[in-house]
Amino acid sequence: MGPARQALRAATRESHDRLDKAAVLQPLVRADITQPQYARALAVLHGFNAPVERGLGEAGGDGAARLELLREDLRVLGADPDALPEMEGLPPLDSAPARLAARYVLDGSAHGGRAMLPGITRALGYDARRGARFLASDGLDMAGAWKALMVRLEEELADPAALATACATAAGLFAALERWTLDNRPAEQRA
Repeated sequence: MGPARQALRAATRESHDRLDKAAVLQPLVRADITQPQYARALAVLHGFNAPVERGLGEAGGDGAARLELLREDLRVLGADPDALPEMEGLPPLDSAPARLAARYVLDGSAHGGRAMLPGITRALGYDARRGARFLASDGLDMAGAWKALMVRLEEELADPAALATACATAAGLFAALERWTLDNRPAEQRA
């Protein structure tokens, strides 16, 4: 693992650990997940992913395609993705290092999604063809995209100022997602 990736991991580690325990996302790794919990988790992820992907402005890339898979899954679950709330107050994605950091955050989550897929399929019957296409990154070469991104991170974030911008952006995105999950946790868990 190169120094840029190590720095990004270190900058996001604590938030990442807390997000793994977030009430609205935690059911994604539980054997007893219900369809409403799954739909709620996907809606929250959409509320984060959609504005970040728009901020990246990458037309036709895997990120945009993966977001469309999420929107399709939401429709399968009976939700209208256009009617769902989206988060505001994201860190600016106005530089190449900031955009690389955002891609790192979003593409990194794809690996977690693939790990969750077997449990979702067992519990709810959704799979890479229907209802869990986002988690599966159906039809996308996320492994190849991740390898290419790792090369770019090390090349383009070699400058300390660029790396600092990327780390601050990645940490800011994780913090924003943490706030978003807290704002959208089930009503019975709000104090």
